[in-house]
Amino acid sequence: MKVSINNKPIELTDKSTLADALASSGVKPNGIATALNGNVVPASDRAMTILNDGDSILIIKAFCGG
Repeated sequence: MKVSINNKPIELTDKSTLADALASSGVKPNGIATALNGNVVPASDRAMTILNDGDSILIIKAFCGG
């Protein structure tokens, strides 16, 4: 199945979770916020959130500075 992370297409196996997508892309799960198709997914729900073909994942990384 194909999904995108921050507009970059990736290929995953069927029934992959949001946590699987992050891991396969090398994204560390701490210090980020995630949204799936425009809806915020709390960190506690990532391992239970099953992805579907064509889903769009947005990752926002926290950083300090100004």
